[in-house]
Amino acid sequence: MFIAGGSGLIGTALADRLERSGHAVILGVRDVDAMVRRRPGAQVVRFDFAAPDVEALADALAGVDVVVNAAGVFKEGRQQSFDDIHVKGPCSLFQAAATASVARIVQISALGADLLAPTPYWRSKARGDRCARAFPGMPVVVRPSLVYADDGASSLLFQRLAALPWLPLPATTADVQPIHLDDLVDGLAALLEHPDPPPQIDAVGPRAMPLASYLQALSPADARPRRVLRIPDRVARAAAGALRWLPGRAFDSDALRMLALPNTGDAAPWRALLQREPRDPGTFVAPARRPALRRDAILANMLPLLRASLSLTWLYTAYVSLFVFPQAASLDLLLRAHVPAALAPASLYAAAALDAALGLGMWVRRWRRAAYMVQIGVVLFYSVVIGLWLPEYWAHPYGPMIKNLPLLALTLLLLWLEAPRGHRAG
Repeated sequence: MFIAGGSGLIGTALADRLERSGHAVILGVRDVDAMVRRRPGAQVVRFDFAAPDVEALADALAGVDVVVNAAGVFKEGRQQSFDDIHVKGPCSLFQAAATASVARIVQISALGADLLAPTPYWRSKARGDRCARAFPGMPVVVRPSLVYADDGASSLLFQRLAALPWLPLPATTADVQPIHLDDLVDGLAALLEHPDPPPQIDAVGPRAMPLASYLQALSPADARPRRVLRIPDRVARAAAGALRWLPGRAFDSDALRMLALPNTGDAAPWRALLQREPRDPGTFVAPARRPALRRDAILANMLPLLRASLSLTWLYTAYVSLFVFPQAASLDLLLRAHVPAALAPASLYAAAALDAALGLGMWVRRWRRAAYMVQIGVVLFYSVVIGLWLPEYWAHPYGPMIKNLPLLALTLLLLWLEAPRGHRAG
C-alpha cells in the first residue's frame, strides 16, 4: 500500500496501523531523508505535491494495490498552497496510480468539501475529490469531521481554549461531530480491505454536539470553563482579520466561516465499518492524561504573555535610559561603576541599544534562544557590577536587585521552552 502524506498526522497513524496488521507500506513524502531518520527501515518514495513527477511515481507504484492520499494543509504557506497540496498533487497521484494499474485509491478529504463552499480550503478539497472520482479503478472519498489526537494541531488549539476560565466563542457556531484518530485509522484500515466500499463515506464520531460542549469535554470535570463568552460575529470577524497577520496564527476568517456551518454526518456507515461504536468525545482524553494536557495548554496560553512582558521590560528600560532618566545621573552611575569618563556617554547609548535589541530580537524565532542567553548574561553582569560598586541598591526599598531573581527565572523558563530538546509549548 502507498500512503501519500505519510509524514502527516493521519498518514503516520495509518502507516503504523497497517504495519501492525502485516501490510507492506510505502510512504510518499517530500523530505525522504527526514522520514528515513524518523522511521528507520521504512520504504520511502519522494513525492512533492508542488512538483509531482508522474512517470517516476507510476514506476514506484508498480505492484501496489491501494493508494491512499492522506496529505492536507489547513493553512496555506509559502511552500504549501491549497492548489498544490489538495488539487495538483492528488490529481497527479491518481493519474500515476491509473498508469500503474492500481486497483483502488482512497482520498482523505474533509467533511464540508464542496466546489461552492465558502472557504478556499473546502473548495480545493472538493477539486481533489473530483479527480479521485474520475479514477478508472475503485475510488473511495473519505470525509472526516474534526479529528482528535493528543498531539494534533487542532486538538492542541481546542485544549488551549478549554483551559481558559471563560470559553470565548463566536456568537454563531454550528454543531461538530468529532472523531478520534484511532477510530479514523481503524475505519480506513477496514475500508482498504472492504470487498465493495462505498464511493464516499463520512468519517464522524457517534454524536453531534455544540462546539462549546466538545471543548468542555476535553478538560477535567473540575477545571472546565465556568461559562461560555459569546463574541459578537462582527467583533469575531475583526479579530480574525487582525490575527491573519500574526506568524503561526491558529485562527483566521476562513476558520470562523467553517465554525459557523454544521460539520456533522450520519455515523451509521462508519460505525458499520468499525463493527463497533466509535469513541465518545467525553472519552477522547484518558483521565490520567487530562492534568498534563491541561498544564501544557495553560503554559501555551501564557507563553505569549510571558514573552510580551519580558520584551516590554527590555524595551522600556532602553526608552527610560535614553529619554526619561536624567542623563547626568546615568553618567554619574557609570563613573561610579568605574567606566572611564570618555567612554561613559557611548556606554550609555550602547547599553540602551543592546536592551532594545534584546527586547525586539526575542520575537524572531531563529534569534530567540540567543536573545534569552544574552539577556541572562546581561542581568548577571549588571548584578555583579552593581553589587560591587553600587551596593546601596541592595538596600533600596523597591528591591531592584532582588527583582532580578524572578526576571532570571522567567528568562530561564523561556530559554528551556525554546530548547531543541525542551518542552517547546506554544
